[in-house]
Amino acid sequence: MALITLVQGAIASADTATDQREVKRKRAEVASQVDTLKANDAQLEQALADLAANVRATQAQMSDAQSEADAAAARADQAERQAAETKARIEQLRSDVVDAAVNAYVDPQADKSLDTFRESSASDATRKQAYIEATTGSKLDVVDEFRAAKQELDDQQREAEAARAKAQQRRDSLASTKTNLDTALSQQQSVANQVSERLNEKLAEAQSLASLDSQLSTKLANEQAALAARLREARSSGGSGGGGGGGGGGSTTPVPARPGLSTVRGITVASSIAGQLASLLDAASSAGYELGGSGYRDSSGQIALRRENCGTSDYAIYQMPPEQCSPATAIPGRSKHEQGLAIDFTIGGRTLRSSDAAYGWMMANAGRFGFVNLPGEPWHFSAGGG
Repeated sequence: MALITLVQGAIASADTATDQREVKRKRAEVASQVDTLKANDAQLEQALADLAANVRATQAQMSDAQSEADAAAARADQAERQAAETKARIEQLRSDVVDAAVNAYVDPQADKSLDTFRESSASDATRKQAYIEATTGSKLDVVDEFRAAKQELDDQQREAEAARAKAQQRRDSLASTKTNLDTALSQQQSVANQVSERLNEKLAEAQSLASLDSQLSTKLANEQAALAARLREARSSGGSGGGGGGGGGGSTTPVPARPGLSTVRGITVASSIAGQLASLLDAASSAGYELGGSGYRDSSGQIALRRENCGTSDYAIYQMPPEQCSPATAIPGRSKHEQGLAIDFTIGGRTLRSSDAAYGWMMANAGRFGFVNLPGEPWHFSAGGG
């Protein structure tokens, strides 16, 4: 009864583990579909955590399958060695049985050895019978041992075959789990890369706001620092790569070229969008909203920050994922501000907020002039988005 309870408990435990892995897999599937541009930081942190948990669970499952396959293969090897030893013993017993048969039916010495036991008395008859039984018994023991050895060999061969089949089953399971692990790692890497790119944009935005709204800049930078920590943790715990190598060699990345610039009502932007901006500001003014803001930002300051926070190699400055820097720092040249294609708008001397009527007007009209809002940042609009 205790054994049945133990077995039932083991089965229930295995079923629970399977259910838990399935829950993690489904959560990871949902997390892999997260819109990293529109999601808030808490949603991104949860997505990264779910993806990492799925990777760890799948790695553990793969490790278990590998251990089970190794154990089954070892048992098969052992059973085959025992079978080989038994087979050798059977050959010896076969020879012993043949010898016993020859001695019993051919060798006359056995009868001669009984001549001394003629039934001259009851005592002699008893001694003769005992000798016959002893001789016959030893022969029968050899035959019985031969039969038992053959049965043992059959059992060992069946055990070896069963163990080999189990080992193959575990190897098949291992191959399937490896596919699941590759999928889990791919999901995690894809989302991590998207989060890293978003992190780059947000950090660049925080830096752009430094002179315009230092309080908002600090708040945004702190939020992204927390997300960067989660991203590093997810990559590390999940076993996926960090998105790049060390900072030694690599080709030289050129300093981003300064675009042709124009200033419209105090906002400096790329000359290519100056007309669009002027039309937007005129329309806003006609609607009663006097917008100001900040546009182009030189990349030299960002390059200096990357040297300080990330390293001095070309890779560290221009390619290393922002979360690998300490503190996390945006890659130079990636920001639309550094290309002169983004504006952080202000009204009444402060950055635009989602509660402002001017923001509602912008969301309704900015698209007519080719400007798109960056989700989560009501002040930030750019030509073409981002």
